[in-house]
Amino acid sequence: MNLAAPSYLLAALAFLVLVVLALWTWRQRPGSLWVAGAALLSVIWALHMALVAREIGEAPVSGGAFEVLRNAGWFAVLFALLARRGASAARPPAPLRTAMIVTAALMFGLFAALALPLPLTYGAWVGTAMLGMAVLGLVLVEQVFRNTPLQRRWEIKFLSLGLGALFAFDLFLFADLVLFGAINSPVWQARGLVNALVVPLIAISLARRPLQAREAPVVSRHLLFHTAALIGAGLYLFAIGAAGYYLRHVGGDLGAFLQAVFLFGAALLLAVIVASGSLRSRLRVFLAKHFFRYSFDYRQEWLRFTGTLSAEDDEIPFRQRAIQAIGELVDSPGGLLWVRDRNGTYAPEGVLNLGDPSYPPEEPDGALVEFVARTGWVIDLNEYRRDPELYQGLQLPEWLAQNTRLWVVVPLLKGERLQGFVVLAQPRAPRKIDWEERDLLKTAGRQLAVYVALVQTDEALLEARQFEAFHRLAAFLVHDLKNVSAQLSLVCSNAERHLSNPDFVRDALNTVGNARDRLERTLAQLRHAQATPDTPSRIIPLDRLLAEVSEASSHRSPLPRLDLREPAAVIGDQDGLKNVLLNLVRNAQEATPDDGSINLNLYTEGGWAIVQIEDTGSGMEPAFLKNRLFKPFQTTKGNAGMGIGLYEARDRILRMGGRITVDSEAGVGTVFTLKLPLQMAPAMAEPS
Repeated sequence: MNLAAPSYLLAALAFLVLVVLALWTWRQRPGSLWVAGAALLSVIWALHMALVAREIGEAPVSGGAFEVLRNAGWFAVLFALLARRGASAARPPAPLRTAMIVTAALMFGLFAALALPLPLTYGAWVGTAMLGMAVLGLVLVEQVFRNTPLQRRWEIKFLSLGLGALFAFDLFLFADLVLFGAINSPVWQARGLVNALVVPLIAISLARRPLQAREAPVVSRHLLFHTAALIGAGLYLFAIGAAGYYLRHVGGDLGAFLQAVFLFGAALLLAVIVASGSLRSRLRVFLAKHFFRYSFDYRQEWLRFTGTLSAEDDEIPFRQRAIQAIGELVDSPGGLLWVRDRNGTYAPEGVLNLGDPSYPPEEPDGALVEFVARTGWVIDLNEYRRDPELYQGLQLPEWLAQNTRLWVVVPLLKGERLQGFVVLAQPRAPRKIDWEERDLLKTAGRQLAVYVALVQTDEALLEARQFEAFHRLAAFLVHDLKNVSAQLSLVCSNAERHLSNPDFVRDALNTVGNARDRLERTLAQLRHAQATPDTPSRIIPLDRLLAEVSEASSHRSPLPRLDLREPAAVIGDQDGLKNVLLNLVRNAQEATPDDGSINLNLYTEGGWAIVQIEDTGSGMEPAFLKNRLFKPFQTTKGNAGMGIGLYEARDRILRMGGRITVDSEAGVGTVFTLKLPLQMAPAMAEPS
């Protein structure tokens, strides 16, 4: 009794059911399309085998080209699974690509060689080819199972078992054919039923795991939006063209006139529709609802959100860009931004496309602030107006509850602290706030809170720097005024005793003139709000400058002695450098007893002019020398000093391109060394 034909018919029916199941679930499991294709090829193969078996009255050995197609379908399923291993890269690994190309070439060659089904008498090469396909199938099944992570093998266990059993049965049949020439036996007749028994295993695996779900095709939202818009515009133009054609042929003498007016009006209406932001928004909402599982392309939305916040746009201030960034997520054209100030109140600091409202600040213990800080909820104002009880009895301010232009309140939470909140205007297209919009707005609000905090920190830092510059200016000016006051006090104290001395009068007038000049410079600094006025640089002969400093310091003891080993000149601010040297000499005189000594030394070394102020005074402790010497408001003079002189001295020397170093020992003395770049002669300055 020949059961080959019924056996293959059962196989065809089983694979047809698998095709239906795979296509039924392709939306949830896009990878099932591979299984559907392989099952469909198996249906064709089984039907062909059944027809051949009925025609020849016994079990056929092979379906010829259909045999190759059936195996190729299942090979494609296995290759698709192999391509997903690891991180599911966009392209399969190079060895796998090579194997796929070689297999495709072999299958194509077999397909060409077996274009027609052969009778019962086969050549050895045919059986060998079928045997090779069975071996290749088993190798692929083994590779899929081996390369699947252990924790995910349960998903493909039944698929591997089913396909492995199918190829193992073929291996047994064709090995028997090649080795012993056995063809007509009950085992060959049972081949169709054996294939049918494999189908439930594949169906179970299909239900467990979405094959190649990661490689599911993704439709771009922008592409779908523009495609829908173009299709709509095309249908509109087609309808308009048909209507114009109808008017032209049924309108009689007025046909051409009516057609021209109608076409112009239709084109104008199309331009209005295309320019309508509300209609574009409605189209996006419609497409998101009916074509996508989620309403947002989160990657695209987050890139746009971050790009808007971080853009350097001088025309749109940051606070307006903050409202724009969070409003674009839900198609809101504008809104208001409330930010926590230093007093703890929440004041409106930004507005976009809502005019110039004058809403009052919100207190930290107010109902709105307390509610959003405690719950972190996004408040849907439309929902609140319909049913306030949904918000735990929240009493919103009247300006917020009664203004129907306002839509949602988004809290800006930085950790557990409420940094502020954004009130968005009604969207261009009506939309309901569901869980997805709420989660997106909450996350964007937290991100925006960090940006707002950073901007506030930058503004506070800028303000602190401005105060720092002002305090530094004031300290320098007070120090200069202190020196001027000391000079004038010295003149006044000696005036009664030396008023009749012409030399004293001359020196007093010079001192007063010098004090006037310094006061003029101080006033200039105040007018320009800078600690050091811009003074033109010029060549300074150091030997002459040191002589002037020595003469100006001769009214106090000990008198400074000059040791000018060789003349030298530098470039810089002469008055500023003179003030530095005067301050250093004055400090040395205050620290040195009358029987001590102070030396002003000048020499050159390499490309540097070296100026040393050496004294035999009290010196400085190592800790003060290391940690406090050049810092402002640090002094060893107690209340008599301000601690600004050395700080200013180092600042001036550094701006002249020089260096200042100190060697000091308590009870021995101090040496200040100034290294300034020498002014080269013109011949040396020219490039060779």
